[in-house]
Amino acid sequence: MNRRNLVIWSLYDFATTPVAFAINAMYLPLMIISAGGNYEVVGLLPLITGIVATFWNPFVGQIIDSSTDRSRTRHLVIILSVVLATVSIVGMVMLPLLNALVLLFGTMSIGVQTGWTAVNSYLASETRKTRLGSASGFGTLMGYLGGGIGAGLAVVIEYMFGMNYSLLFIACFLLTFGIAPGILLEESSETMGSGKSIADGLSDSLDVIRRSRSLKACLIASILWTDALSTIMTFASLIAIDVLNVPESNASLFLAMALPAAILGGFVQGKAGDCFGLVNVMIFNLVFWSAGYLLIMLYGAFIPIVVISTVAGFALGGSITLTRAIYAKILPRGFEGRLFGIAAMFFFFGGAIGPFLTGLVAVLPYMTLRTALIVPFLFTIASVPFLILVDENSVAFEYVTKHNHVL
Repeated sequence: MNRRNLVIWSLYDFATTPVAFAINAMYLPLMIISAGGNYEVVGLLPLITGIVATFWNPFVGQIIDSSTDRSRTRHLVIILSVVLATVSIVGMVMLPLLNALVLLFGTMSIGVQTGWTAVNSYLASETRKTRLGSASGFGTLMGYLGGGIGAGLAVVIEYMFGMNYSLLFIACFLLTFGIAPGILLEESSETMGSGKSIADGLSDSLDVIRRSRSLKACLIASILWTDALSTIMTFASLIAIDVLNVPESNASLFLAMALPAAILGGFVQGKAGDCFGLVNVMIFNLVFWSAGYLLIMLYGAFIPIVVISTVAGFALGGSITLTRAIYAKILPRGFEGRLFGIAAMFFFFGGAIGPFLTGLVAVLPYMTLRTALIVPFLFTIASVPFLILVDENSVAFEYVTKHNHVL
């Protein structure tokens, strides 16, 4: 991938990260509570979208891989997904009722996830396997830069004009920058698809996963470690207010303090992964997650906010970079769309289990949101044994050698 396409590709991260910062982590949980919901409802939202992603994204990937012109199909998928997510955000402003918020959040997330499958299949197709950490890290850097600019301006607009105008700004931000990759990306590799039917293409993909220990281990591990990221993003504003005792008026400031560490964590850990191994650096990242959860569970509001923000931000940025880079590196060529679509089943559905269980545990007798963080902590620890089984350099060669496929 040349520098021009790398920058254009990264604009999807630039456009969608403010959605995660401002809507998923900051506004939506508070809107759900204001509309009569509770922690269980907040935790249920990612589960709903994860279930839909399980059935939807593999078909999106197969449509891209099997189309007569993969480039044109990929571009169309990106454009339509951004438009769908944008319209859903506008709908949240117009219908701030509990049931409507749940439905519109699900639709918005499905749109973002669909585009995620398309843009990351492009990353796997166009980037040399030896530089995936750096490329993914640049995307993360741009994502959090967009998050800082977009969410930061959203907070200013909220202060001046109210939350509804802030949500509309995020919708415009997403549409403006998110649609650019769907229009401007160029593909240097062969754009003709496999020509296989959806059923045959998905069958081939499942065969690749079945025969590869590393792919199976990576997908299982991703269910577990994605819980940490999704739980933090889902409950971030509520953790700040209810656990760390940050005043509600300063909750957005707490999230903003994590941004510099997230940018640094994503970029540095991506570079380090190319030098020392993506899997090795991911294990290091999981140690950071574990330390952050322990700090909050044991000491809560007694820890300086800057420490919590720094640890969480550094780990969060690295998680996004390394998750994408590890999986892209172990895919055989020609399977990028299908296998990233299948990965969405694990990344997004896996990331829904933790928030759901965390919200459920938090409302049990004698439990609080602080003690409920034991759920993602245990999931993080459990992912390490599976991650150790991933050989990031063998999967494509192993599958091609055994089945006489040509890369």
